[in-house]
Amino acid sequence: MNLTNEDLTSARLMSLLKDYRSEANTINPNHLIFLIEKESLQNAIETLYKENDIKTLFLTMVATDERQLNGKYKLHLIFLILNTDILVTFKINLDQTKPSYPAISKFLPAVEWFEREIHDMFGIVAEGIDLPPLVLHRDFPHGKYFPMRKDFEINKEVTISEVPHQFTQPHAEGMHQVAVGPIHAGIIEPGHLRFCTIGEQILEFDAQLFYTHKGIEKIVEDKTIEEGLVLAEHTCGMCSYSHSTAYCQAIESIGQINIPKRALYIRTICLELERLSNHLSDLSAICSAGGFAIASMPAAKFREKIMQLIFKLAEHRFFRGLNAIGGLSKDINDGDFEFLKKNLHALKKEFHSLEEMIIGSDTLLDRLETTGELNFTQAKNIGLVGPAARASGIDIDLRRDFRYAAYQDFILQFHIETEGDALARTKIRIKELYETLNFIPKIIDQLPSGRVKEEMPELLPFQPGIGIIESAKGSLIHWLMLDNKKKIFRWHVRSASYMNWRGVVQATKGNNIVPDAPLVNKSFNLCYACVDR
Repeated sequence: MNLTNEDLTSARLMSLLKDYRSEANTINPNHLIFLIEKESLQNAIETLYKENDIKTLFLTMVATDERQLNGKYKLHLIFLILNTDILVTFKINLDQTKPSYPAISKFLPAVEWFEREIHDMFGIVAEGIDLPPLVLHRDFPHGKYFPMRKDFEINKEVTISEVPHQFTQPHAEGMHQVAVGPIHAGIIEPGHLRFCTIGEQILEFDAQLFYTHKGIEKIVEDKTIEEGLVLAEHTCGMCSYSHSTAYCQAIESIGQINIPKRALYIRTICLELERLSNHLSDLSAICSAGGFAIASMPAAKFREKIMQLIFKLAEHRFFRGLNAIGGLSKDINDGDFEFLKKNLHALKKEFHSLEEMIIGSDTLLDRLETTGELNFTQAKNIGLVGPAARASGIDIDLRRDFRYAAYQDFILQFHIETEGDALARTKIRIKELYETLNFIPKIIDQLPSGRVKEEMPELLPFQPGIGIIESAKGSLIHWLMLDNKKKIFRWHVRSASYMNWRGVVQATKGNNIVPDAPLVNKSFNLCYACVDR
């Protein structure tokens, strides 16, 4: 059977996967949940992917400890059928004594980090692969404590051993290990980067993150949804509003809350302003890493102007306190939006000069071209998202392919590059900046009147809610389940940076020299904070 997107409905997809038992989803009929035997999971995923005209996108993988409810651990693998609103979850039950399943990353490489993290935090074993520690470093007493299990006490003191971090990199005459971090010069989050080099040529590269893991997914258990929202918008500074919006979407999907249209439009404006801020920060970092301070400083100055406009609009530079479950915590005056539109029009001319400075520099272009290349196949296997993915020819942007908030009422121009190098990632950001500078005034011109918040209805317990946002760095997902007291039972955050850090590692290897490494890194310019959640 070969389905096109026009033919694709929940019923047809249910028929396609008829060999697997489906569970009724009482809150969203377009979220199809299939209970799969763990031995059949590979066949189920391959069935979903093998239809040539169905564009299947892996979103996230979540483990839950439901022993107190049904005596099981559970795994949830969530997929989106692009250009539809259909979500597919494959759920497997795992025994509580020795929870394990056949490794999924052997045929779906994008889930490798998920399997390692779930092993660290839940003690659930992906059979058939090595599971080196990811979140919990090697000095943690592995196999003894599993922090995300329900019976792990959050205030428990754990004795750390003196086990050094061993990188699996080659050692031979003429080879050198170059260690960077985790404490860096300047104001930067902690991460340990390790290069294996011959001369200046980089042979191998690895990154150890999670030095400041905040444990918010554990902290939030048994908290109210309002308390969870505060944690959500503090998950990351650069993507603060994207995270709070995805969190609200997850709760709103459980309650099937119809957000007032004015709130949807204002949310979209704020998301696009956050995109401007992020892309300008990225361009500044790229120019700085390329030794091109003459453009780095104007880009940083430009970003500061955007941040000041955000503050005038929302009374907070990162939009904190603006989102609420069901819409917004407050309205914003139309006059403030007109002021924003006027300033963005002036800034567009200013940005054109910055673009000419960046693209017109032969010295910078020489540093960017062919640096940190990732081809389409590499990017797809890793599960790359956002501008980095689009720079490698992956034509996915959830503002078009999922159509949430006000994006469903507008047609945006989306941009693709195919070279997959640092220059392609720079060009994508420049083009998206122009698109956003043109897009925000269009939203303002059609901004509806009315209220900005819907009352919260009854929220069903133990039903999965999902929030999906295309942030400036790529798609981010919030998966959430409430208990029967409307407290948070399980909350999982999958950021764009979580998906893309493996891309940084892959792009740094190979045909690069040590001075290229900062450029490769900044051409992705990922967050540590929303990975160290």
